[in-house]
Amino acid sequence: MVLPIDEPSDQLYGLVVHELTHQFEFDIIPTSLVRRSVPLWVNEGLSEYERGQWTPTDLMQIRDAAVSDTVPKMSETDGYGNSNSPRLVPYNLGHAVFEFIEAKFGKEGIRQFMFALRKSVIGGGEDAYEEALRMKKDEFDQAFERYLKDRFKPFRDKERPADYGRDLSPNKEKTSFAEALSIAPSPSGDLIAAVTVNRKDREFDIVLISSKDGSIVRNLTKGFDKDMGFDHLVLMGQRFEMPWLSWSPKGDRLAYFVRTEKERALVIQNVLTRKIEDRIPMKSVDEPESPAFAPDGKTIAFAALRGGIGDIYSLDLATKEVTNLTDDAFADAAPVFSPDGRYLLYSRRISGSQKLFRFDVATKKQTQITFGTQDETSAQFIDDHTIVFSSTATDPAVPLEPEVAKNGNIYNIWTLDTTTGELRQYTDALGGNWSGVVLNEGKTSKIAFVSYYKGEYGIHTLERKEPLHTAATADFGEPGQNIDFQAPLQHTLVKENVRKKGTFEKMFLEGRPPINVGVTNSGDIFGGSQVSFGDVLGDQQVNLFAASISQYRTLSLSYVNLSRRFQWAVQGYSQTQFFYGALGGVFFDPAYTPFISRDAAIATRSVRGGSIFGIYPFSRYRRVEISGGVVQLNEEYNDPGLQEIAQGYQQQTYGQGVFRNGTLVPLGAAFVQETTVFREFGPLAGNTMRLAYDISPKIGSTLSRQTVDVDARHYLRLGGSGLLATRFRGFKSVGDFPDFLYFGGNSELRGYDYLEFAGQNTAFANAELRFPLIEAALTPIGVIGGIRGVFFAGVGGAWFNNQPSADPCNTGGYKFMTSKAEICRPIVDYQRDPRTGLPAAGPDGNPILIFGAPQTISGFRLKDGRASYGFGLETFALGFPIHFDWSWRTLFNKSWEDVLFSGNGGSSSFRKPRFALWIGYDF
Repeated sequence: MVLPIDEPSDQLYGLVVHELTHQFEFDIIPTSLVRRSVPLWVNEGLSEYERGQWTPTDLMQIRDAAVSDTVPKMSETDGYGNSNSPRLVPYNLGHAVFEFIEAKFGKEGIRQFMFALRKSVIGGGEDAYEEALRMKKDEFDQAFERYLKDRFKPFRDKERPADYGRDLSPNKEKTSFAEALSIAPSPSGDLIAAVTVNRKDREFDIVLISSKDGSIVRNLTKGFDKDMGFDHLVLMGQRFEMPWLSWSPKGDRLAYFVRTEKERALVIQNVLTRKIEDRIPMKSVDEPESPAFAPDGKTIAFAALRGGIGDIYSLDLATKEVTNLTDDAFADAAPVFSPDGRYLLYSRRISGSQKLFRFDVATKKQTQITFGTQDETSAQFIDDHTIVFSSTATDPAVPLEPEVAKNGNIYNIWTLDTTTGELRQYTDALGGNWSGVVLNEGKTSKIAFVSYYKGEYGIHTLERKEPLHTAATADFGEPGQNIDFQAPLQHTLVKENVRKKGTFEKMFLEGRPPINVGVTNSGDIFGGSQVSFGDVLGDQQVNLFAASISQYRTLSLSYVNLSRRFQWAVQGYSQTQFFYGALGGVFFDPAYTPFISRDAAIATRSVRGGSIFGIYPFSRYRRVEISGGVVQLNEEYNDPGLQEIAQGYQQQTYGQGVFRNGTLVPLGAAFVQETTVFREFGPLAGNTMRLAYDISPKIGSTLSRQTVDVDARHYLRLGGSGLLATRFRGFKSVGDFPDFLYFGGNSELRGYDYLEFAGQNTAFANAELRFPLIEAALTPIGVIGGIRGVFFAGVGGAWFNNQPSADPCNTGGYKFMTSKAEICRPIVDYQRDPRTGLPAAGPDGNPILIFGAPQTISGFRLKDGRASYGFGLETFALGFPIHFDWSWRTLFNKSWEDVLFSGNGGSSSFRKPRFALWIGYDF
């Protein structure tokens, strides 16, 4: 088992029981990639049932689902269901299912149900519901729903949020925000800072809400969190009813915790300018939360862990010094300063309950101020002696039935006069009310709080008029000795059994191997998959990768070590890739160009060898990569005759082959930056850049070269899911045996054939405007993943050193573009053999050219470079992106195109729209 050990004692014990139950579950019901899996609620629900602990918020969700008629059909539910909360279906409703089975069939019913599930999973058994419970699935769902309704029937008439007036949380029908998880009012009471869900960004945000009408005043964390310098807002997890935010006394700054790389940091943000004025790394403590400004604004108190124990700490904003205030063995949380700053109130977990304590700053004395077995959340000051907080207490003068007490445990709004000990209850909710805060309105004040109903969190307010009940703190108990939780089972640590994990201990298959499918715009089919084995901690991996495009295969076997910040891998591989070597004047004599088709010029690059690879991350978004290896490289045409012609031409022209055949010892280094935010359709915002340098030194008879490769991409978000995507790729290789890159087609340069371009010098750029057309489409074959549109443009080219130009007017080398005027005689055709219709050869063996009349060409144009533009549609089917593109090629000069392609129909033929269908992901 791998589990955190920093929970309070009673909750840690429950967590151990929960995780240990999983081990028995996996033993009872074996899992594999080919067997049917059980629903998630079976695994998590049984573990929670064995744990036997209901927190107030977990019970709140079950009670709410039962009374508000939102219980799903559990026999048809898998995963996390459609709930806003990841705990509702698998953990809480799953827990309730097993309590239902026990109530109706006893513990033996649970055993029978688990073993019936085992049979159905491994095969040979009938439906588990019918075999174990003698109920059909729909009967089981109906019986479970009736059970919940009967169980929580006493709570049907309790208060709903609508009883408190309008909901001030963000309106999800008018804004992109939904719900409010935690709130903090400004000192003036005009604004409420709330942690909410940004559905558009799919992140949590902090927004300022008007306390008068709930309108959104400002989003303090607008945009993606990474752009503000942190990974995400700290979520409170199991203690989300405690405070998340704190205002400065002047009301101009807000404090909250964020996650930055390895640790958390305290952020102090100006609410007027949105500027982060201070970001303080919290390196000396773990899991800091619940900041609270002191009245003088110079100190912030917060809760944190050190050595696995929760205490209250203070942070001096001037010196950044962190001081442990409470320093005891109990779990302390949620501090708040008194109005005069002389003491703090905080929550402490003792004997399995959350209680409020007072800490005097001067004397360090700690005093308990609430008593009993109920739970209390954090407190806020109404005035210098009255506090508001949430408590699961009920009127002590009214006895409760055991079942009502068991199923209640409801957070409600209470106040306490700290001088007299008088308690007042102001709400009696069905779900729960917490995060109680004070809204100052001049001489009067209201109490605002977070409420829960129908699976959603809202903000409501109430005026303190007549309380529902009053009591005294003494009615719930008296001060006594603080006793921590004592586990019912004690175990002795056998030190002889303590050992380090073995390097390859308990290797297992890490999930179902993925299936990758692609189709190029030239119709070549790609397929691939990877099988990964990992150890129990996931820091050792063995990967087997296999892929094929057309008939050419790639196989690799690698070992990856992820146990340290510096990650490294060893890999052996065999790879054969194809490209189109239809470059007359480079690979073969240009005289053969009219006779060699694109398909006849297919060549392969075969690489076999091994490499070692290392990654060192500087941060979450930036890293350096190093590599080295030994490989055997062979490049040749598939056609033996063409290979013989090309080899002879290359030896005669260059003194060596352009195609390489030999051994390389490549050594490489690369810097990578990735800040891209992805969605299901691909990149949405951010940027990605890779700058790589590779050198293969001359060692004996090995081949030598040096290569620089730059790939930069940027994504500018437009609206919700639209974006402008741009990319630049540059490649250059030099040396005795330079490398060369081939590209074209698909998303690299639409409108041209797949891998049409090749060269040791390569550059191309793309710009694409991508936007949604239909979010989802219901078709006869089911729901497909929507339809997106794209407008695209691209320009690029590739060439070898000393490569002759394809321009008939240019007797020099490759030239990407020009604006100079020139006189050119176009090649309109070849003299042809009357018997075969093929181009006829002259005495020198070259085709006999037929020239047209000289023409003057002026204006900007691409000489040997190429460009295209167009539009396309994209949709997802069976999880794969399918593209439909309509492209137009261009050289940006019609007269020039008429000359260059005069033998093939001129500009009208070159610019004829081309349709392409391909399967693959956008850049």
